[in-house]
Amino acid sequence: MRHLARETGTEWGYLRSIVERRSNEYSSIRRRKRDGSFREISAPNPNLMHVQRWMLSNVLTGLQFHDAAFAYRRGRSIKHCAEVHLGASWLLKMDLHNFFGSIEESRVYGVLRRLGYPALLALEMARLCTKPIAPAGVTKPWLSGRGLEAYAAPYRGVLPQGAPTSGALANTIAFRLDTALASIADEGGLTYTRYSDDLTFSSYEGLSRTAVSKLIPQIERAISLSGFDVHKGKTRIVTPGARQIVLGLMLTPETVRLLPEFRHQLDNHIRCVERYGPAAHAKTRRFDSALSMINYVDGCLAFAVDIEPDWTARRMLRWRAALGQHGHPVAQDT
Repeated sequence: MRHLARETGTEWGYLRSIVERRSNEYSSIRRRKRDGSFREISAPNPNLMHVQRWMLSNVLTGLQFHDAAFAYRRGRSIKHCAEVHLGASWLLKMDLHNFFGSIEESRVYGVLRRLGYPALLALEMARLCTKPIAPAGVTKPWLSGRGLEAYAAPYRGVLPQGAPTSGALANTIAFRLDTALASIADEGGLTYTRYSDDLTFSSYEGLSRTAVSKLIPQIERAISLSGFDVHKGKTRIVTPGARQIVLGLMLTPETVRLLPEFRHQLDNHIRCVERYGPAAHAKTRRFDSALSMINYVDGCLAFAVDIEPDWTARRMLRWRAALGQHGHPVAQDT
């Protein structure tokens, strides 16, 4: 760990305090999603984020990802994932519950051991990539019998959604899950993709609701055996003729499009800022601040430009003009 401290320009004592679970270096951030709901992000403090980024580039290389996994991978996007299902007649959509929070430090430790790191270093780096949370009930300390009992702590370490290392670690830990679900899909004549916790199965053949429903228990069992949980309330069967939505994008016979609701909402944000200004609009729509509202709209535009670039380019011009009209400094860079 002293070597890691030297390579990252970080104090050894700081890293040691994290490994011993004497400090929690994460801040909770509530981030608005594109549908208007909120997601809780655990953002590492700057020093730890720097260490995690170094580890992502220098330690977590050569990890094995399944071809069905699309999130957190260079050169792949939501659009690429949705396009896999173009032309499908049936869709089965499922979600994993608490995807990152269900991946504990013992599984991260296993990844690092398989990369060839010795037990002590694997544990220390696993602790640097996980967030301590209070344990739910009494669990057997996973360090027992591994010669690392000195690092036992009354906290469970889980992957934080928001750390630079979490996506790569989650994808490699989910490799077994992806392999099992891809096998089920192949046997049923389906196509399978996973984007983080979103699972999509599609079929181009004539099926029935009964046939699709029979697959669900098989999929749920494979998910459970792989150490994950199904979000029971989010399983959806989309029949032929119904509107097909994958990862918030609408499938047409030829391409993927932005949802009409998303386009309307984005237009409404721009129109209201044009008319009333950022501060008044942010207050009306109950954003934490004008800046958080601007960041949210910027994020929506960044998402949209990859899906419908021509439509989005016109909105970007209006958005920048609206901010400039009200003298907001964000517009000074454009």
